[in-house]
Amino acid sequence: MSTASKANAEIDSISMKSGPTVLPSVGAPGTDAVSVDKIRDILFGNQMQDYDRRFSQIDERFQQKLRDLESETTRHTGTVEVSLKKQLDSVANQMVQEKALRSDSDKELERSLRDHAQSLEKRIGQLSDQLSQFERDFIERITAETQALRDELKRPTTIRARTWRRCSPSSPA
Repeated sequence: MSTASKANAEIDSISMKSGPTVLPSVGAPGTDAVSVDKIRDILFGNQMQDYDRRFSQIDERFQQKLRDLESETTRHTGTVEVSLKKQLDSVANQMVQEKALRSDSDKELERSLRDHAQSLEKRIGQLSDQLSQFERDFIERITAETQALRDELKRPTTIRARTWRRCSPSSPA
């Protein structure tokens, strides 16, 4: 079949489907556009249907891929959410444990400091008592020595001179 007969067959099949066509009168408003559309449909109808079919297939594939992507994204989002919840729970548990450990160590440190403070207070009390005792002993000795010196000063001068000579290492004996 020749190209012209094919075109006529196509035109006949299209005109049979649409029924008898009345050609609009030239110059009527809006009729030029309709007639151009009909001519375009007659000439390129099969190609346009083929393109429409291809576009609809591409659109269906695109929509399916989009649905697959949405479901995969939802699944991954759920997985990430579960993982984050687990990690947050783990961190929260670690924080609670660390807080408990710190609280225990703080209590132990406080108890130790209190014990050391009591021990120091006791030791300071003991040293204070010893210092007081040394002070009393020292005052008693000074008082005794002072009294002995006063008594010696009251003795006659000669006795002192003899005592002085006895005590002094350079005196001729």
